[in-house]
Amino acid sequence: MAPLTLERDIRRAIELMETLEQSGEIPASKLAAMKNVLKSDFCRAVREVYEQVHETVDINHPPEIRAEAAAKATVAAFAASEGHAHPRVIELPKTEEGLGFNVMGGKEQASPIYISRIIPAELLTKTVI
Repeated sequence: MAPLTLERDIRRAIELMETLEQSGEIPASKLAAMKNVLKSDFCRAVREVYEQVHETVDINHPPEIRAEAAAKATVAAFAASEGHAHPRVIELPKTEEGLGFNVMGGKEQASPIYISRIIPAELLTKTVI
């Protein structure tokens, strides 16, 4: 597995923004805001969590799949830490219409399982929301 280069990539992105800033093609205030985000403690924390998850994900898939699984797990971890994950146990009767939601994640993707989309007016919406 190739080593991650996220810290180097972020530094390079900041360098490229500085070049753009000097060219005047993009307003300096917008570039400064983006550079501040990339230099922020929050971005550093996300990068560190991503790197940790990426190193511990144990799946035999191409690098793109591994990276995507690590990204999803990182987002889920931050959402949960901010109180945005509210696990609930519900009973849904099985019908021919389907359940009305998409599930993502799982062991094959080496990420938490979560509902990625609720289809409006379907059974889940009528039953729970």
